[in-house]
Amino acid sequence: MPFAMEVDISPTIVQNTVLQFQQRNAFTSGFVDVVADYQNLLRRCKESKIRNTQLEKEALELRAENATLQQAVEHSAHAAVSNEKVAVAESRAKELQEELTGVYKEKSRLAEELVAASRQLQIVRDSNEAQARELIDLAAKGRDMRARIKELSDALEKEQAATSLATAELQSRLEEKEAAEKRAAKLENEQAELSKRLVDLKMSEIERMNEVNRMCEEMMTNARNMERAAAASSASSSQVGRFHSLPAGSLTGMVNGIMAKTKGVMHGAIESLVPDAPLRSVPAHEGGCYTLAFDRSGQRMASGGADKVVRLWDACSGHQTGTLLGMTESVTEVAFTCDQKHLLASGADKAVRMWDLASGRVRHTLTGHSQKVSSVDCSPLEPNRAVTAGTDRCIKVWDLGRGYCTSTLICHSSVNSVRLTMDGFAVVSGHFDGALRFWDLRSGKLANEVAGLHTQQITSVSIGLRTGSVLTCGKDNVVKVTDARSFQVQPSMAAPGFAVGGVWSKACLGPDERHCAAGSSTGSVFVWGTEKGNLVKTLREQGSAQIVQAACWSPQGTPLVSANKEGLITFWQPTPEDSSHHDHSHQRGHHHLHGSRHTH
Repeated sequence: MPFAMEVDISPTIVQNTVLQFQQRNAFTSGFVDVVADYQNLLRRCKESKIRNTQLEKEALELRAENATLQQAVEHSAHAAVSNEKVAVAESRAKELQEELTGVYKEKSRLAEELVAASRQLQIVRDSNEAQARELIDLAAKGRDMRARIKELSDALEKEQAATSLATAELQSRLEEKEAAEKRAAKLENEQAELSKRLVDLKMSEIERMNEVNRMCEEMMTNARNMERAAAASSASSSQVGRFHSLPAGSLTGMVNGIMAKTKGVMHGAIESLVPDAPLRSVPAHEGGCYTLAFDRSGQRMASGGADKVVRLWDACSGHQTGTLLGMTESVTEVAFTCDQKHLLASGADKAVRMWDLASGRVRHTLTGHSQKVSSVDCSPLEPNRAVTAGTDRCIKVWDLGRGYCTSTLICHSSVNSVRLTMDGFAVVSGHFDGALRFWDLRSGKLANEVAGLHTQQITSVSIGLRTGSVLTCGKDNVVKVTDARSFQVQPSMAAPGFAVGGVWSKACLGPDERHCAAGSSTGSVFVWGTEKGNLVKTLREQGSAQIVQAACWSPQGTPLVSANKEGLITFWQPTPEDSSHHDHSHQRGHHHLHGSRHTH
C-alpha cells in the first residue's frame, strides 16, 4: 500500500504569522537570528511542499504508466505478444516500481523533516512567547523603577530644599549669635564705662555734699556765735540794733533754704525732663525684656526676659505687683488664660510653665518640644486650652487641666509666633520662610496659607479683638494686616528709620484695630493707622537708643507699653486728640514721669 502524508499550510497564514512575529520582535535586535531561522524553516517547508507535490505528480504519472504497461502486458499475453516485449515491459515496470518506491521514501523523508521543522517552529514560538513575557515583565519593572526614581528625585529635591532652609536658619542663628556676642561685648564695655562714670558721678556728688555740709556747719557755727555775741552785748543799743535784724530763727531758716535749693539743683542735674515723655519707665529685666502681655481686663500685665523671671504689673500705676520664678532659661513669651487665673510662659529651655496666679506656684511644666519654645498663646474661650510653637517646626495643642499635649502639627518651617483665633477653632502661625499659615484644629490639617507674605521671616503674629484681623511683623522691616476671612492683605506699613531689631520682635494691634505699634532697632516705637497704612506717630524716649523688642496695647485702649533690649519697660500716654486735651495730658504725663523717676 503506498504511503502518503500531506501538510497543508496556507500562504496567508504563513505571511500573517511572519508579520506578527516581525512586529512583535521589531523593538529588539535579540530576535533577529530567531526570525531568520524561522524564515529558513518556512522556506524549507515551502520547498518541501513543492517537492512533495512534484513527487506526487510523478508518482501519479508512474502509476498511470505502470497501469498502461500492465494492460499492455496483459494484452500482449492474450495476443501472444512475444516474450521479448513482455520482458522489456516487465523490466520497465520493475524500474518504475523501484522509482516509485524511491519517490515514496523521499516523500516520507520530507514529511519527517516537515514534522521536525514544525516541532522546531513550535519550540521557537514557545521561546519567543517566553521572551516576550519576560520583556513585558522587564518593561513593567522599568516603569516601576522610573516611578521610584521620580519619587526619590522628588524626595531628594524636598530634602535639599529643607536642607537649604535649615542651612539658612543655621546661618541666621550663627549671625544672630555673632551679633549677640558683639552686642554683649559692646554692652560690657558700655557697662564698664557707665560704671566708671557712675562712680565718678557719685564721687562728685559726695564731694558736693561734703562741701554743702561744711558750708552748713560753718553757717550754723556763725549763727550760734552771732547769737552768743548778741546776748553778751545786749547792753549796747547799737549792737543790739545791729544783731536784731539777724535772729537765730532767720539764720536757721536761711540755712535750711540753702540746703533745699542745693538738693534741688543736684537732683535736676541727674535727671533730664523731656516734654511729651512717657508716663513711666521702669527697669524690669536684666539682660533685656522680650515679651509683654495684658490679661483680659487690661488691669494686669506680665513681662518676661533674659533674667528667667516673669514679673506682674499694675497696668494703671505701672508698679510691680508680683514675681513668678521657675524658668531655667530666657522667657520668650507670656500669656494669661481667659479666666485670668493662670499664666503661661514659654522658654528657651524647651518647656512651658503654668503658674497659679493666686498662689504664685508652678502648676504644670509642659514638655515635648525638642528645641526652643518660641511662642505660647491661650484660648480666648476655653481656660484649659493653649497652643505653643517652637523652632523644632512643631505646633502643639495642650490640655491645661491635665497638663498633656492633645495634638501636634508638623510645619515646613520654624515657627516664630503662634496665635489662637477668637473662636478657638483655628491656629495662625508665622514662620521663618515668611509665610502665614492657618490650621484647622478640628481636622489637624493646614486650612490655608498666605505664602510669601514677608520676604524674610515673620517675627510676630497678633490677632485683633474686634474683627480678628491678623497683624504680622517681618524681618523685612514691614508690618502687614491680613483679613482672616478673605485672606486679603491690606496696605503694608513701613517708615524711614523703622528697622526690626530681632527675630522675635513683637508688634501689637490696638483694641479698635485702627492702629498698630511696633518697636524699632533705633529705640523708637512707631504707630500706624491700619486702614491707610500711614504713620501716625513716632514715640521715643530721650537718651534711649536700645532696641525696642516688644510692644503691647491694653484692651482698655491705654496704656501702650514697650520693652527694650536694656530691660526697660515704658508705659506710654495716649495720643491727644485736641490741643486742650494735649495740654492737660502733657501736664499729667509730666507729673507722673517726675514722680516715677523720683521714686526709682
